[in-house]
Amino acid sequence: MSAPRVIAELVVTGVRVLGKATAAAGSQAVRNFKHKPEGASDSGPVGSGSSKNKLTGQLNMSLDEAHLILNVKKDDPLDIIQKHYDSIFKANSAPPPAAADAKPPPGSSGKKSARIPTHSHYLQSKVFRALERIKAEREAEAPPPPSPTPATTVETSNPISAEATKTVKEGETLAPPPPPGSG
Repeated sequence: MSAPRVIAELVVTGVRVLGKATAAAGSQAVRNFKHKPEGASDSGPVGSGSSKNKLTGQLNMSLDEAHLILNVKKDDPLDIIQKHYDSIFKANSAPPPAAADAKPPPGSSGKKSARIPTHSHYLQSKVFRALERIKAEREAEAPPPPSPTPATTVETSNPISAEATKTVKEGETLAPPPPPGSG
């Protein structure tokens, strides 16, 4: 056999082996992507079963991160959290237009002695999202308000519907309700 022919066969065999390995790796990647562990929800990433994880996914912030941003403890009441939010939000807000355009007093050398606070829209949005995340968590933990009973809702909303909900015994007939304008 000639040397060029041996080299060509080696190259062809190498390409064939590499192609099969690449195809096998691709099909395994597709199987891994489609695999859903037992108990995983239909939407969201794996492990997002609890409401806390759903809130974290929706608001893109964990509860611990929100507490760190606002510098509050987990058991602090909402009014203290709101005060921290207000102070941090104000500290990162833009200075009023009059303060930005103010000229130095005539006797000063032109150097700024008081530092003008800088505006950070990014930090304001982080602080806002932190407050939003804590409020969402508190709403999720709070028990839902008691709903009115269906009979009360029907009676107050439409008296004709209340008549229609009465049980009719076998063989008994009801008179048709009076027309709406005759009452």
